[in-house]
Amino acid sequence: MKYKIRILSATVALLTMFTLAAWAGGEKEGAVSGKSIKIGYTAPFTGSAAEFGANGWRGVQLALEDINKKGITIDGELYKIEIMRYDSRCEPTEAVSNARKLILEDKVVAILGDHCSSCCMGVAPLCEEYKIPGITVECMGDGVTSPGYDYYFRMYIPSGLVSAWSSPVFVKLLNPKTVGFLAINDDYGRSTSEGFSTELQQLGVETVVKEYYERGTTDFMAYLNKIKGAAPDILIFTGVTPEGAIVIKQGKEINLFETTKFLGSVEMSEQEIISLIGADIMEGIYAWAVWESVPPELEKRVQEKFKAPMHYGIPYGYDCLMCLAKAIEDCQSLDPEEIRDAMAKLDFQGYSGRILFEEFDGPNGKHYKNQCKIAPYLVRWVDGKRTIVK
Repeated sequence: MKYKIRILSATVALLTMFTLAAWAGGEKEGAVSGKSIKIGYTAPFTGSAAEFGANGWRGVQLALEDINKKGITIDGELYKIEIMRYDSRCEPTEAVSNARKLILEDKVVAILGDHCSSCCMGVAPLCEEYKIPGITVECMGDGVTSPGYDYYFRMYIPSGLVSAWSSPVFVKLLNPKTVGFLAINDDYGRSTSEGFSTELQQLGVETVVKEYYERGTTDFMAYLNKIKGAAPDILIFTGVTPEGAIVIKQGKEINLFETTKFLGSVEMSEQEIISLIGADIMEGIYAWAVWESVPPELEKRVQEKFKAPMHYGIPYGYDCLMCLAKAIEDCQSLDPEEIRDAMAKLDFQGYSGRILFEEFDGPNGKHYKNQCKIAPYLVRWVDGKRTIVK
């Protein structure tokens, strides 16, 4: 697939940090008068990855509003969607517990989530076991859809495709001879680093250092000094926004990025990073991104309802719920197996791109199932503006 890149400028807006209190139990959201369709949602609403759940939930709420305005008609009867949601804190054990509760106690017909790769890799087998369709709002670990499951779907781009499609662009743009990696020590970080390392090696770029850190790390100086000693031409970072902000700030304190170009994961392409460390520190920083632009009316709704800037989690959260609603309407059934079959046949244009779940052979011998092919973009921060570059 051709790598799509265009130029985009967006006005910088400061994000008011969004925090949700942890729940003893789940929360319900949606119109519940009359007949309702229960859909579950497991996501990190608290903890270091709360950014994911907060923005995914914003998109889900907007979709819920749009769907419930007219409802879903099944065999002449009108239904509204009701969301049952639980906090996973980006912990696999919590995500699995949430999924079991949603399936066995709440009796949902489908599941949204999770967001973190390790969580998704725990939820997917449960969807398969209980024959309940699930769709992840985001996560990049290849193992989620490679080799994949019949009952678990993903629109979001996996690490194997990010690295295969992006590496030639990085090489053409930055002309590196060597690369270093700093990544979170989980399925997301390891699969992303390994994918880029393999792809870049095939393009003649040698890996000279590879470091993994634990979630919640706040002092990266030991890692950064080791990386500075190895002096790679580019440093590929994988992690959440708060950790990335610390890495960039501490790296600039030791002048690491005067000789090594920083290339961050998708979290580094969103406005939250500006609110944490400012435009000056982000100047010249690169990151890959999963959205180019959205219609002005969506940005207006987000600003008016949430007082927040656009974030990739919003269009992806919106589209995920829309996928399930459309599948239910298409199959005219609340039977999870029939909803799953309808999901597999979907083909429509969402905010995130063309939503078509396919089974195909990817790069380096990987085989994907129920996976969309939505290409990434490359972002560079210039004068506080998120700019998609060639």
